[in-house]
Amino acid sequence: MPRRDDVHEPGATVRSATAARLSPRLTVLGLLMATFAWALIIPASLTAPPSAPFAALLVLGLSVLGAAVVVVLWVAVRVTPSSGQRLGSVGSLVLASFALWMPAYSWAEPGELPWAWLAGFVIAASALVTWRAGIATAITLGAAAAGGGIAFDGSVSGNLLTALGCAVVVWGMGQVLVWLLRLLWAAQAGRDAESALVVAEERLRVSRELHDVLGHRLGIIALKAELAADLAVRDPARSGAQSDAIRELAFETLAEARRAVHGDTVADLSAQLTAAELVLTAAGKAATIDTGDAIMAEIPQAESTLFAAVVREAVTNILRHSDARTVSIALTTAGPAARLAIVNDGLRPAGPLRADDSGGTGLASLSARCAAAGLRLIAGPDDRGRFELRVEHAHDRDAAR
Repeated sequence: MPRRDDVHEPGATVRSATAARLSPRLTVLGLLMATFAWALIIPASLTAPPSAPFAALLVLGLSVLGAAVVVVLWVAVRVTPSSGQRLGSVGSLVLASFALWMPAYSWAEPGELPWAWLAGFVIAASALVTWRAGIATAITLGAAAAGGGIAFDGSVSGNLLTALGCAVVVWGMGQVLVWLLRLLWAAQAGRDAESALVVAEERLRVSRELHDVLGHRLGIIALKAELAADLAVRDPARSGAQSDAIRELAFETLAEARRAVHGDTVADLSAQLTAAELVLTAAGKAATIDTGDAIMAEIPQAESTLFAAVVREAVTNILRHSDARTVSIALTTAGPAARLAIVNDGLRPAGPLRADDSGGTGLASLSARCAAAGLRLIAGPDDRGRFELRVEHAHDRDAAR
């Protein structure tokens, strides 16, 4: 059964999944913000505004830059940000950095390069969003840093080395955190997919078991109800006996359906063959069961379970879809492998259900199960005008060719 909270309210599951993703994201975001705080501290410490109003203007510009950095970092730690969010956040950060280009170069302390340091942090933050944004920002701000060197202090190489060197180091530190976060998300997505697969497999099992149980039993109940109705007038005693049998079958069907839901059903080939003979005989059909205890003892449990399911489905289809008068079930050996053949003479002009029909969950589902086990389920008319359903090993047919 599933290990997760899939049986609870969908809203609770969504909230728990959101919380699982949000907590590590906020942790990584906090660490990145602590690292990129130097994008504000370094330029502020390397500049000397000429007056208090200009100092306030610098603080305002750095505050805007800090807000833009936070937005970019938030986008970088999102699971699937849109292209608009990426472009908008990086563009706003680049514009905020350009707004500080003139003040930072004009008010720089002698020999210091405040805007080059700032540009390095901006390039690193942009590269955390996407590598393309990082390259475009590096080219743009690198050119601006070189221009600042030419216009103000003549140190072009110093500006470029400071900006690009800072960008590489800071990007490497931040990329480790972002990579670990995305690795965690991938692991969580894998667990979610595994849990969803477990739920899907359990639903498929329950659907298959209920189809087998209810389809078979309800077919028998319908036949007995029809027989009881026919006997109601001319033989009330037998009609009452059939009604009692219907009631017992209904209780048994309910109990077996509950066992199927909880995975407690046990498919026994011998018991299924005995039940098939009794059911077909009760329906007025001549049933012939040709098996051997030695053969059944040698069949692996997985194949025996599949053979039992095929017998149950075949008998249900005969009762529902055919006018058969005789039915034969033969379990034989073909070399070291077993082969099951179920033949009836009730082939209708329209033709009964084929194994490759896509509708329903009967023979089509059994055919897929057999194929997964290395068996082949073949259903269709034979050369004598009868309908045959056969299960054999796939290599048997290939060898026959």
